[in-house]
Amino acid sequence: MLELKNITKTYHKSSSLFTALDNISLKVDRGDYLLVSGPSGAGKSTLLYVAGGMIRPDAGEVKYEGEDISGMNNKAKNEYRRKHVGFVFQQFHLMPFLSVLENIKMACYERSQLEAVDSYMEKCFLTPLRNKKPSELSVGEKQRTAFVRAIITRPGLLLADEPTGNLDPANSEILMSLIDDFHREGGTVLLVSHNPVASKYAGKQIVLSEGKIVSGE
Repeated sequence: MLELKNITKTYHKSSSLFTALDNISLKVDRGDYLLVSGPSGAGKSTLLYVAGGMIRPDAGEVKYEGEDISGMNNKAKNEYRRKHVGFVFQQFHLMPFLSVLENIKMACYERSQLEAVDSYMEKCFLTPLRNKKPSELSVGEKQRTAFVRAIITRPGLLLADEPTGNLDPANSEILMSLIDDFHREGGTVLLVSHNPVASKYAGKQIVLSEGKIVSGE
């Protein structure tokens, strides 16, 4: 489904060169639930953003269903993300002047997705909050709104970058169980997390250190 082949990504940091990913190769099959862990600065988020077509690698290929994502132009990458990928971040990236309902609907591009909004909101305990703005929500409510927005298009791949990083244990458990439901319904998950709870859901795990996979796979 998703294949990263010989991926290298470097950044200029002050006067030095920092290697975030160092010739990494990784294959994620349809239906996988892969947990990516490792120390801060190991390259975890960069790996996720490369997989989502948000960062272009300096070398290597990213393929989704056999199609080279890394070589696409911006328009094609936007279409790839819109149709195939859902993103959940530690920061919620909700539109502050839109309601919960409007934030979710803005991700929809088909009638069937719009028709599914109410059931997803009910499942994620958001129905009573449908008309509230993000400023009126708790941290957990914001993250659940961001989660529904990410999966409302029924993407094949969910990329989650420390989604429980700002949540208390109770809300972390709720969100992790929702991600697990997405996986059980056939979705593929690539999750970056330090949360020890995540390992009980993931079927596979890799550990990154200094831009390299040091265990797993």
